[in-house]
Amino acid sequence: MNEKLLNRFYYLAPLWFLLETFLWPDFRAGLVVGPGAWWKALFYTVEGGIGAALYFRLPYADASALAENIAYLVAAMKFVLITPLDIALSIGDSGGGGETLARKYTASMPGIVYSMFYVGIRLSAKLSRK
Repeated sequence: MNEKLLNRFYYLAPLWFLLETFLWPDFRAGLVVGPGAWWKALFYTVEGGIGAALYFRLPYADASALAENIAYLVAAMKFVLITPLDIALSIGDSGGGGETLARKYTASMPGIVYSMFYVGIRLSAKLSRK
Protein backbone atom coordinates (compact mmCIF):
# COMPACT_ATOMS: atom_id res chain seq x y z
CA MET A 1 0.00 0.00 0.00
CA ASN A 2 1.14 3.55 -0.67
CA GLU A 3 3.15 4.88 2.27
CA LYS A 4 1.87 8.44 1.82
CA LEU A 5 -1.66 7.16 2.15
CA LEU A 6 -0.78 5.37 5.39
CA ASN A 7 0.94 8.49 6.74
CA ARG A 8 -2.21 10.58 6.32
CA PHE A 9 -3.59 8.85 9.39
CA TYR A 10 -0.98 10.68 11.46
CA TYR A 11 -1.42 13.95 9.58
CA LEU A 12 -5.05 13.96 10.71
CA ALA A 13 -4.19 13.83 14.44
CA PRO A 14 -5.77 17.27 15.15
CA LEU A 15 -8.97 16.11 13.46
CA TRP A 16 -9.00 12.89 15.51
CA PHE A 17 -8.53 14.96 18.68
CA LEU A 18 -11.45 17.26 17.82
CA LEU A 19 -13.62 14.29 16.90
CA GLU A 20 -12.87 12.53 20.17
CA THR A 21 -13.20 15.64 22.31
CA PHE A 22 -16.44 17.06 20.96
CA LEU A 23 -18.33 14.43 18.98
CA TRP A 24 -17.29 10.88 19.85
CA PRO A 25 -15.81 10.35 23.33
CA ASP A 26 -13.39 7.43 23.64
CA PHE A 27 -13.09 7.08 19.86
CA ARG A 28 -9.40 6.06 19.91
CA ALA A 29 -7.28 7.58 22.65
CA GLY A 30 -9.77 6.98 25.43
CA LEU A 31 -8.93 3.31 25.64
CA VAL A 32 -5.20 3.97 25.88
CA VAL A 33 -5.00 7.02 28.14
CA GLY A 34 -8.40 7.22 29.83
CA PRO A 35 -11.11 9.85 29.84
CA GLY A 36 -9.09 12.98 30.65
CA ALA A 37 -8.85 15.73 28.02
CA TRP A 38 -5.21 16.46 28.86
CA TRP A 39 -4.24 12.82 28.33
CA LYS A 40 -6.07 12.76 25.02
CA ALA A 41 -4.29 15.95 23.99
CA LEU A 42 -0.96 14.33 24.89
CA PHE A 43 -1.84 11.19 22.92
CA TYR A 44 -2.74 13.17 19.81
CA THR A 45 0.28 15.44 20.24
CA VAL A 46 2.47 12.34 20.04
CA GLU A 47 0.58 11.18 16.95
CA GLY A 48 0.90 14.64 15.40
CA GLY A 49 4.63 14.62 16.17
CA ILE A 50 4.99 11.26 14.46
CA GLY A 51 3.05 12.68 11.52
CA ALA A 52 5.41 15.66 11.31
CA ALA A 53 8.42 13.35 11.54
CA LEU A 54 7.01 11.21 8.73
CA TYR A 55 6.25 14.28 6.62
CA PHE A 56 9.78 15.65 7.00
CA ARG A 57 11.25 12.15 6.57
CA LEU A 58 13.24 12.23 9.80
CA PRO A 59 15.37 9.13 10.43
CA TYR A 60 13.48 7.99 13.55
CA ALA A 61 9.99 8.50 12.09
CA ASP A 62 9.32 4.96 10.90
CA ALA A 63 10.66 3.38 14.08
CA SER A 64 8.57 5.66 16.30
CA ALA A 65 5.45 5.01 14.20
CA LEU A 66 6.09 1.28 14.45
CA ALA A 67 6.57 1.48 18.23
CA GLU A 68 3.40 3.55 18.62
CA ASN A 69 1.46 1.12 16.42
CA ILE A 70 2.57 -1.88 18.47
CA ALA A 71 1.79 -0.13 21.78
CA TYR A 72 -1.65 0.89 20.53
CA LEU A 73 -2.38 -2.59 19.19
CA VAL A 74 -1.46 -4.18 22.53
CA ALA A 75 -3.62 -1.66 24.44
CA ALA A 76 -6.53 -2.14 22.05
CA MET A 77 -6.35 -5.93 22.29
CA LYS A 78 -6.18 -5.70 26.08
CA PHE A 79 -9.22 -3.40 26.07
CA VAL A 80 -11.22 -5.64 23.74
CA LEU A 81 -10.42 -8.81 25.69
CA ILE A 82 -10.41 -7.62 29.33
CA THR A 83 -13.17 -4.98 29.41
CA PRO A 84 -16.03 -7.48 28.95
CA LEU A 85 -14.81 -9.24 32.09
CA ASP A 86 -14.81 -5.93 33.96
CA ILE A 87 -18.33 -5.24 32.69
CA ALA A 88 -19.51 -8.66 33.87
CA LEU A 89 -18.01 -8.09 37.31
CA SER A 90 -19.48 -4.59 37.52
CA ILE A 91 -22.98 -5.75 36.63
CA GLY A 92 -23.00 -7.88 39.77
CA ASP A 93 -22.34 -4.81 41.91
CA SER A 94 -25.26 -2.60 42.82
CA GLY A 95 -23.33 0.58 41.98
CA GLY A 96 -24.50 0.73 38.37
CA GLY A 97 -20.99 1.13 36.97
CA GLY A 98 -21.49 -1.79 34.62
CA GLU A 99 -23.99 0.12 32.49
CA THR A 100 -21.67 3.06 32.02
CA LEU A 101 -18.73 0.80 31.24
CA ALA A 102 -20.80 -1.17 28.73
CA ARG A 103 -21.93 2.06 27.03
CA LYS A 104 -18.33 3.28 26.76
CA TYR A 105 -17.22 -0.11 25.45
CA THR A 106 -19.80 -0.18 22.68
CA ALA A 107 -19.15 3.48 21.79
CA SER A 108 -15.43 2.88 21.42
CA MET A 109 -15.59 -0.33 19.39
CA PRO A 110 -15.89 1.29 15.91
CA GLY A 111 -12.83 3.45 16.59
CA ILE A 112 -10.91 0.48 17.94
CA VAL A 113 -11.78 -1.68 14.95
CA TYR A 114 -10.80 1.13 12.57
CA SER A 115 -7.53 1.77 14.38
CA MET A 116 -6.65 -1.91 14.65
CA PHE A 117 -7.36 -2.33 10.93
CA TYR A 118 -5.08 0.61 10.13
CA VAL A 119 -2.33 -0.61 12.46
CA GLY A 120 -2.53 -4.09 10.95
CA ILE A 121 -2.18 -2.70 7.43
CA ARG A 122 0.70 -0.45 8.46
CA LEU A 123 2.52 -3.29 10.25
CA SER A 124 2.06 -5.67 7.32
CA ALA A 125 3.33 -3.01 4.91
CA LYS A 126 6.40 -2.40 7.08
CA LEU A 127 7.15 -6.08 7.56
CA SER A 128 6.67 -6.98 3.90
CA ARG A 129 9.21 -4.34 2.82
CA LYS A 130 11.96 -5.73 5.04
